[in-house]
Amino acid sequence: MRHTHLLRRGATLLAATALLSSGAVAAHADPGLPTTGPGYPNWSPTVRCIQYYVNQLTDVHIMEDGRYGPETDLGIRRIQKLASTDWAAAPLIVDGIFGKATGQAVLERVKYHPWLVDNFQKASNCGHYVPSYTVVLN
Repeated sequence: MRHTHLLRRGATLLAATALLSSGAVAAHADPGLPTTGPGYPNWSPTVRCIQYYVNQLTDVHIMEDGRYGPETDLGIRRIQKLASTDWAAAPLIVDGIFGKATGQAVLERVKYHPWLVDNFQKASNCGHYVPSYTVVLN
């Protein structure tokens, strides 16, 4: 019984590795993820990924500690301001709240300008942890 369980687990791991290495699995934002900011649940992996995007896409450099605080708020506001004036399809409200509109703008920016991030794999993985409207990274 234990041997069969280990074989199944190994086969699943091998299949997942093959899919990921072939590029057949797209990284994406989860439309069901909650908004992050003051008064919202601030799930540590989501906040850490937001902090990563802030560090990559702005001139604000903050610690990627997974805690929403004043520096993260400032970083989100900076992303929202830059996106609204420079690269988002629609203006964003500059409020320090990372919701679906901000997530969509950030992930589209990374998708169409992958050279802006130092580690596209990390940026792609973080796409699973931030709210957005659609699947945008591949």
